[in-house]
Parts: sequence; structure tokens; C-alpha cells
Amino acid sequence: GVQQQEIVAVTGFNSAGGNPPTFPGTVPVPPPPPACAPFPCTPGVTVFSKDYANPRIYTTNVAYEQQIVSDTSAYVDFTWSKGVHLTRFIDPNVGPTSVIPLNGDTASYSGPIPFPNLGSITDTVSSAKSLYRGVTLGVRKRFSRKFQVEGNYTYSVDKDDDSNERDPFTFRYANLFNLASEYSNSDRDERHKFNFYTYSELPWGLSGNVRMQAHSAQPITPEPRFLNGTDQGRNTLRKDNAFFTFDFGLARPFHLGDRMQIIPKLEMFNLFNNKNNVNPLSTPGLFNFDGFLRQVLEARLVPGRAVL
Repeated sequence: GVQQQEIVAVTGFNSAGGNPPTFPGTVPVPPPPPACAPFPCTPGVTVFSKDYANPRIYTTNVAYEQQIVSDTSAYVDFTWSKGVHLTRFIDPNVGPTSVIPLNGDTASYSGPIPFPNLGSITDTVSSAKSLYRGVTLGVRKRFSRKFQVEGNYTYSVDKDDDSNERDPFTFRYANLFNLASEYSNSDRDERHKFNFYTYSELPWGLSGNVRMQAHSAQPITPEPRFLNGTDQGRNTLRKDNAFFTFDFGLARPFHLGDRMQIIPKLEMFNLFNNKNNVNPLSTPGLFNFDGFLRQVLEARLVPGRAVL
């Protein structure tokens, strides 16, 4: 879906003393500067393109699984996913000629603008696209002989020409008249992913589990994007947010009659204390629409708890 938010500026009458007008009284409007007449002066507006279409995703998945020994199988899985009509925010109220900076992040525009009485126009269009391709190799052992195991590795490539669908406040392109140059690694691209999980019933009534998760770093655009007049490309570098965590837990149930039991648990997260940056920026952005609840993963934790 499409998410959008507008921020409203509020004028506080009482902050300057006196009472606000009573309906149907009106608030006096001071005369605008001559350069801005008539009032209001070049307001910014947000609109939807008349050709807007809802995003569409076409997905194909092919998988094969084969038993290799008793209770254990290996599998391979390939996923192809094509996105079209993805949401993009553009400002069409610019001059017809783009000017590439010697060093900078975005082009400037010269010439007459289409709507001189307006400022920036946030036009919601559906011209973006994406393509995901990924293959997963894995091994799975079902629970038998008191333990189960599963591990898998995924190699994937995630491309798009705009990852801006959750942020309606910024224009992410470098040059409105060369949107083809935006097609590159998506903000979500993680080339390598690894997951491992095991559960086992141990002596003395204990049960234990081990969990490992890892993925490679996500991309980021060089700063500045244009260096000596050359476009270095979108998302051609990698952030410092490669991720690895090793967690484990132990539990021992104690039965209280036939219907109740108390289960003390000991769990450790991020055993090797990896830094696991989610957002490697020194100062987090003003808004965060990417779905993460935390900016960084917590440090090594050893919580204990009892479940009744």
C-alpha cells in the first residue's frame, strides 16, 4: 500500500498575547512582500498523477526437496519477483534543462518552470520498478532421536529504481530527466543471508536450542553522488551494517500436578557481542519508515525468566 503523511504548521495566537478571534471573526492577513504578491506566495502542493496505477508484483517460485538420509532432506528454492507501477515521488515544477553539478548530490534545473505561481509540487506517480532474484540452499532434519536441525543460505540480488515508497517527504532521484540512472541495488539488497536453528532434548530433563542469523551489508549511495561532474551511481557502496547473531537457550520444566508446570529458562542473545548496526548514520534520520523498531541491536544480553 501507499503511506503518506502531511505535517501541519500551527500558529499560537496566545503566544504573542491577546485572545484569538471568535468565529465567525477572521484572522487579519498581513500584506505580502511585493515579490510574493498575490498571496499566498508560491505554495507547495501534493497531488496524484492522473495516470497513477496501484503497484503490482509478479512472483514465480520453484522449489525441489530430496531426502538424503533418514529423517534428513536437502532443498533448493528459486524466487523471481518483478514489481511494476511502484510509487515514486517527483517534482515536475522545474525548468526543462538539468545542470549536473561538479560536486553534489542532485542536479539543478534552468529555464522557465511549468507552474510559476506554485513552489515545489510533490507528484505521486507509479513509474518505478523492481526485480528480485534469489536462490536458497538448505538442509532440514525433522525431529527424531531427540533433536532437529535446519540451516539455509540465500544468495539474492534486489534491484529497483526507487526505494522511496515509505517516505513521501523527499525526492530520491538525482536527475528528474534521467530516471534510468536510478536503476541499481535497492535499499533492501542483502546479497548473502544465512540462518541456522537446532533444538534438542538434553539429559536431566533439559531442553536447549541454538539460533544463528547473518546477512551481508545493505547498499548506500556515495556522498557526494556527483564527483568531478561524474555520476558515481545510486547505492553503489555498502553500509557498515553487516549482521551476525548467535543465540542459545536452556529450559527445564517442573510439573505441578497433571495440569500445570513451571519452566525456568536461561537465554543468551548475541553471544559474541557483534555491533550489528541497523542504521550506521552518526545521527539517525528525522523520520524512519523502513519498519525497523530499533536503530541498533542491543548488546549481549543474558536474561533469565520463568514461564508458568
